[in-house]
Amino acid sequence: MGKNKKKGASRIEKATAKREKKIAQRIKKDIGKIGEPEVSTIVAHIEAKNKAKVKVVETKIDNPSRRSNFSFVPHPDKDEIILFGGEFHNGKNTIMYNDLLFYNISHNTWTLVDAPGAPPSRSSHSAVSVAVDNGQLWIFGGEFASPSEYQFYHYNDLWVFSLKNRNWTKVMAEGGPCGRSGHRMVLSKRHLVLFGGFQDNTHNYQYFNDLYAFSLADYKWKTIKTSGQAPSPRSGCQMFAMEDGRIIVYGGYYKEKVKKDYDKGTILIDMFVLTPEKGDTDCSNYRWSKVKQAGSLPTARCSLSGSPITGHNKAFLFGGVYDEEHGEDDLTSTFYNDLYMLDMEQNTPTWRLISVKEQPNKLDSEVAQCLVNSETPTPRSHSGLAFKHNTLFVYGGLVEKGSKSLTLNDFYSLDTKKLKKWNMICSDDILKTVTSDCSSDDSMSTDDSSESDESDESSSDGQMDTD
Repeated sequence: MGKNKKKGASRIEKATAKREKKIAQRIKKDIGKIGEPEVSTIVAHIEAKNKAKVKVVETKIDNPSRRSNFSFVPHPDKDEIILFGGEFHNGKNTIMYNDLLFYNISHNTWTLVDAPGAPPSRSSHSAVSVAVDNGQLWIFGGEFASPSEYQFYHYNDLWVFSLKNRNWTKVMAEGGPCGRSGHRMVLSKRHLVLFGGFQDNTHNYQYFNDLYAFSLADYKWKTIKTSGQAPSPRSGCQMFAMEDGRIIVYGGYYKEKVKKDYDKGTILIDMFVLTPEKGDTDCSNYRWSKVKQAGSLPTARCSLSGSPITGHNKAFLFGGVYDEEHGEDDLTSTFYNDLYMLDMEQNTPTWRLISVKEQPNKLDSEVAQCLVNSETPTPRSHSGLAFKHNTLFVYGGLVEKGSKSLTLNDFYSLDTKKLKKWNMICSDDILKTVTSDCSSDDSMSTDDSSESDESDESSSDGQMDTD
């Protein structure tokens, strides 16, 4: 019986491999027709050009260009916020970024830092800033899309930027995660702890729930051993490290194939805590536990933004989108701009809805115009959220107006001690100027210098709610 089962499994594996080979050959043929090089070649070319630079160039700019799926983290020491990468869809293709920008909070200025050896352009990566060696910015993974929409490249590379010396280093360490995007990474006990994410191409996809730790002491990866009930595979979750070594994972997204040409997405609203086993000092052994949630829980949504309140076991979460499917080709998206605080000090993690002033807490495509003149951030997903010196910052992201997907570049701050009103640092009039009967960003243009030949163009991956 067992022998027959093995034969059956072998036939299935061979059939699957044969089918995958045919699909790959067809894609390669299509790419050849349009004259596009393989995506790995494109990425290698970008990396080689960046490596050839020899001088750090710092340029003051008005504000970053429109983008989503970028990283947005506070500087570990200085009065600054650090932005890296992201993407912008202009109606025909998606422009990928690898620019590194610093926002000085006190002076209200942006500085573009063009340093030698920068990572290739990407979106949906994960970034962590640490105070080690006078400050470092760590980046892992992410996604690059080719110009044709045929190819996607998921990075499994790890980079560190010295905030003092202004130089990039690609860290070569074996045993790390496979290529992915939409994953999450946090700092815990001098380790970068990484969880989840997904990988896709034109014919297949996979979601992950694996767990890795990278030691900042010896620059080595390890697969973390876990016990208990682990979260299901997912991307785009929220992940926060607590002072006692525990780590919270909330929500996320995954999709699965229902029919041959129909994939159904699922939004997750569950919460798990990752607890170090007794005696563990080096992020080697943890225990997963599913936990209850209390307070004013957010409605189901994905692609919301989160930022920890360092030293207080609390976090802010903002916005997000809920996609309701009405069959295979009909989708209604509701965007949010409500602000929550998650208190992880309690035995039961507790949610609190933060009231700034009267404001709508959701936006569907029919009522987008109602908030055009408001100084409250409009509802959105995939925005940047960062907390520094009791001030919360929100930048960019995505929203829809009718059938049109809009990428934003507005910028807001909120004094979290006073909670009186949002401060608009930079406005965006795109909701005023774009009609709702368009289907893409084709009426928009951008003149940011980072869209030069160092930022390649590619098509949207259609994964709006997965990262």
